[in-house]
Amino acid sequence: MAEKPARKRAEPKVLESKTFKDGAIYLYRRADYKKPIWFIRIKVPGAKGYVWRSSRSTDQFEAYRIAEELYHQSLVKVLSGGKLTSKRISDGLIAYVKDLESERDRLSVHYKILLAERLKPLVKGKLYEEVDTAFIVQLTKKLVEASAKQQLSPNTIKRLHADIRQFLNWSVEMGYLDKVPAFPKVSNEQARRPHFDIGDWRKLVRYLREHIKKAHPSVRRDRSLLANYVLVLANTGIRVGEAKTLKWRDVRYVPINDSGQSYNVVLTVKGKTGIREVVARTPAVRIYLEAVRELRREDLTNPKSDIYGKKDVPADGYVFCGNDGLPINSFKKSFATLLRDAGVEYDSFGQRRSLYSLRHTYATFRLENGVNQYILARNMGTSVAMLESFYGHTTNLASASELTKMR
Repeated sequence: MAEKPARKRAEPKVLESKTFKDGAIYLYRRADYKKPIWFIRIKVPGAKGYVWRSSRSTDQFEAYRIAEELYHQSLVKVLSGGKLTSKRISDGLIAYVKDLESERDRLSVHYKILLAERLKPLVKGKLYEEVDTAFIVQLTKKLVEASAKQQLSPNTIKRLHADIRQFLNWSVEMGYLDKVPAFPKVSNEQARRPHFDIGDWRKLVRYLREHIKKAHPSVRRDRSLLANYVLVLANTGIRVGEAKTLKWRDVRYVPINDSGQSYNVVLTVKGKTGIREVVARTPAVRIYLEAVRELRREDLTNPKSDIYGKKDVPADGYVFCGNDGLPINSFKKSFATLLRDAGVEYDSFGQRRSLYSLRHTYATFRLENGVNQYILARNMGTSVAMLESFYGHTTNLASASELTKMR
C-alpha cells in the first residue's frame, strides 16, 4: 500500500510581507486576523521544512528582532544535529492512545488512556520542544484546576506524573522528544478531606425526610433517590464512580445467623483498585436499597420507561438510574443544593463539602469506632498508608483508651 504524502501546511492569505536574509526570515501579516500582528516563517539552510511562529507584536522592528533570535536558535539546533521542526504534543497523544488501545481492558492502561484524553485540550498548539520542567509544573496546575474539586492529593499528583512520564518516555522512543525533563517534587503534606462531624451528619439525615416531604410531585422521585443514595454511600464508603456502575446483580443480602432475621449487605464494586466486595456498616443499608428498588418498580407501569411491561426490575439494571434505565450521570448539583438547604454546606474548617465527603465520613466514623485499619482499607479499596495520611487524627482518638492507660 502506497504511503500517504505528508499533509502540507496551508499557506495563509497575506496582506503585507517583508523578506530578510535572502528569504531565510519572512515576516507577514495575515488577512484573516483583525489585529495587524506580524507572523514569522523561518527557513534554515540545509534543513527541511519551516519554523512558523507569531511574534505577537504589531511593531515590525520588534517582530524582526524576535524572528532573528528564532533564526539563530534554529540554526544552532540544526548544526548540532537536532531537528528543525517539532511535532505537536496532541499528535503524539493521539498516536500514544492508538498504541495502548489493544490493552484498554487492563485497568491501569484504561486510566492512562483517560489521562491522555484529558491532556489533549490542555496541550493544544504546544510543541514537544516546549516540554521542560516549567511546562510540567504548568500542566500539573491545569490538571488540578480542571479536576472536579479543583484539588488533588499529593498521591494523586504523583500517579499523574508517573503516567505523564511514561508518555514522555514513549515519545523519546518514537523520536518526538530528545529527553524527559526533570519533574517537580511533590510535597507530602496532605490536604484535609472535609467530612461530616456527628452533629452535622444527624442534622443532614433529619433534613432528608423534610427535603422529600416538601418536594413537588414532579421531583419527589429524584429527591427520594438522592436521599437513599446519600445513605448508601455514607454507610458503605464506596466511591461515587463505583456507585454509578453498581447493578442489582452486584447487591447481595447475606444472613448473619441461622435465624435469617438479620443480614449483611454485600456490594460487588469495580473501582480504580479493581473488583472488590464491600460489606456495609449496617443492615439498614438493605432498607435504603430496597427503597431505591421500589422507586424503580414504579417504572414498570410507566410507558416512557425502558422496563415498561416487564415483571420486575432486571438484575443487570443500574441501581441509581433514571426511568430510562441509564445511570445518573451526577448528583453533584442536587447534593450541593441539599447541603445548602440543610445548613451543612461547610465543615468547621470552612471547607466546602461534596459527594466525596460521604466516603470520608464513612472512614472517619469507622476509625472512631475502632475498626481495624487493615480491614477498613481493604473494604474501601485503599491502603493503610492512605488512611493514616488522611485520618491519622481520627485513629489516635479511637485509641484514646490505650493512650491514656495508667499503671
